[in-house]
Amino acid sequence: MRPLLPSRMTRFFSKIPSFSKTGKRALIFLNITQFLGVINDNVFKFVMAFLLIDALGYSEASSILSATGAIYVIPFLLFSSSAGILADKFSKQKLLVLMKIAEMIIMILAVFAFASRSPWGCFTLLFLLSTHSAMFGPSKYGIIPELVPSDKVSRANGLVTSFTYLAIILGTFLASFLTEITNRHFILIAFFCFAIALGGFFSALAVKQTPAQGSKKKINFLFVREIFRTLARSRHIRHMLPAILGSSYFLMIGAFTQLDIIPFALQSLNLSEVAGGYLFLATAMGIALGSYLAGKASRKRVELGLSCIAGIAMSFFFVLLALFQSKIYLVIFCLIAIGILGGAFIVPFDTFIQLNSSDEKRGQTIAATNFLSFLGVLLASFALYFFNQVCKLSAANSFAVIGTITFVVSIIFSLRLSDMSLPYFSRKIFQPILKFKRPDTGTIEESAGNILVLENATWRNALLLAGTMPNIHFLIPATSKNWHNLYKCFYSIHQIPVGTSMQDTLQIARSYTERDLVPCIMLDTSTLQKPSASTNSFLAFFKRTPAQVIYVLPTLDKATGKFTFLFEK
Repeated sequence: MRPLLPSRMTRFFSKIPSFSKTGKRALIFLNITQFLGVINDNVFKFVMAFLLIDALGYSEASSILSATGAIYVIPFLLFSSSAGILADKFSKQKLLVLMKIAEMIIMILAVFAFASRSPWGCFTLLFLLSTHSAMFGPSKYGIIPELVPSDKVSRANGLVTSFTYLAIILGTFLASFLTEITNRHFILIAFFCFAIALGGFFSALAVKQTPAQGSKKKINFLFVREIFRTLARSRHIRHMLPAILGSSYFLMIGAFTQLDIIPFALQSLNLSEVAGGYLFLATAMGIALGSYLAGKASRKRVELGLSCIAGIAMSFFFVLLALFQSKIYLVIFCLIAIGILGGAFIVPFDTFIQLNSSDEKRGQTIAATNFLSFLGVLLASFALYFFNQVCKLSAANSFAVIGTITFVVSIIFSLRLSDMSLPYFSRKIFQPILKFKRPDTGTIEESAGNILVLENATWRNALLLAGTMPNIHFLIPATSKNWHNLYKCFYSIHQIPVGTSMQDTLQIARSYTERDLVPCIMLDTSTLQKPSASTNSFLAFFKRTPAQVIYVLPTLDKATGKFTFLFEK
């Protein structure tokens, strides 16, 4: 490819205006931009479906809705990779403005499509609007770390995700409301959509202008291969692939809930399909609230452990939804709880992806996540058909099945992310129950970068210590009898091979410190049984090592009567 094209593209993007704002105001305008865009997507999608049902008849409603769902998803599968590459090449703020211009053009064309009541025209514009949203996504999420400090990204993500679902709620409501109050004057609604797009354009202009990252990556129309290359590259970043899969799984269960809630309302609650649609708004409101709360709870750290616990709790509410299927108030309570926990599930994963992707690859990583997420949406449709049509399960029992699957998936995530899930579980649940006194922050910070040796290592002591030291990994000598095969299940528990010398054990531990992890050698009573020559014992060896080794001693704080740890060099 000749170098002329990139230079022309660069000049084109440089001409896009910007009324840049900084700090919190930039994030506010980004949120307004995406909020208006999500409203427009939902208003246009549902109003278009209402128009075509009105034109073609109620007998075609099922086909129209199925086609609407499929056409809206396809661009996310086709163009997510290209959108990520563009986000890494050019200024993300400029791309946001360009997408808002495209949205305004689509809404002008919608006036003519609605006037002609053309199915092909409407579906073509829906495809273009979905393409606009697919191209918008990587820039929307990728720009957040460029607008706010790293310790504020979790809160910013929570805010953006929260307003995204508020926009879904408002857009779904407005579609029905505008259709009713305008007496099905669809052309007038198209003008309303244009006004929303115009507001999004001006808010995009006010987003802080960000520099182009200048990635040299070229668009490859074999996008599936590019997606898998990105996923393969993400395996080399600790926990990146599980975070991508977790984010994608969330959209799958969200889509399944949205699809299954209408037959659930018909079968279990004897409500209309319209009322079933309103039931999903309870879940969407819960997601908005959960996302906001998760952003505030995460504060300065990314709490992937919160995602694991939220996923486990969410699975129980899916099962409760099936058990209390005929009780409307309990159903609404379960749906709101599922939404809140879903918001807490997704925000840490998205934040982790944004913060741990390199600047020049962030857009591609988010694009790969979007691709898998919308594959999950298609999988949700297939799962609904399989459960209801093939397995002949009721909608309520389908929720129970998806809850069981979510429980298994969450347990797998908890084990795979154990160096984050165990500390979070310990801090929030285990330490308060056992009245544990956390060592002072200075002691913990001084211990980072050193090798810990935990004497009298038990499950309780290990779990309490995990909540004290971030990124801790436990190394278990093969002679230990108390830990069995746990190292095969937990990512952060490792067995030191049989026959490993004490010097090599120390070297293995040092390899973890080089990766910014905290290794802890577990010495339980079976390990410390001394042979005939005491100088050969683990403990005697470690006590002769340099100051890099810190001994962790379980003890009782006499002043408070609480259990704690002493750190001794």
